[in-house]
Amino acid sequence: MNIARCLLLSCVIALAACSSKVTAENYDKIGPGMSRDEVHALLGKPDDSRATDVGGVLSLSKETWKSGDKTLTVTYGNDKVALKSFE
Repeated sequence: MNIARCLLLSCVIALAACSSKVTAENYDKIGPGMSRDEVHALLGKPDDSRATDVGGVLSLSKETWKSGDKTLTVTYGNDKVALKSFE
């Protein structure tokens, strides 16, 4: 019975690793003005994040999620979605 449990657990872990949130469907759910927290709830933690402060007036940041050959990028202005891209 232990072998069956180990095999089942291995299959569950493998399936979880294969399920990516970097999809065209999730890209379409991201809208202008969405908060960073809303995007993170949808996509999880980004693979890369960069931020720039423009004279203390505007905070710009870009976050990227990757899965295989797919890349989803969101650019924020003051923590709200300003631009997005999916390649």
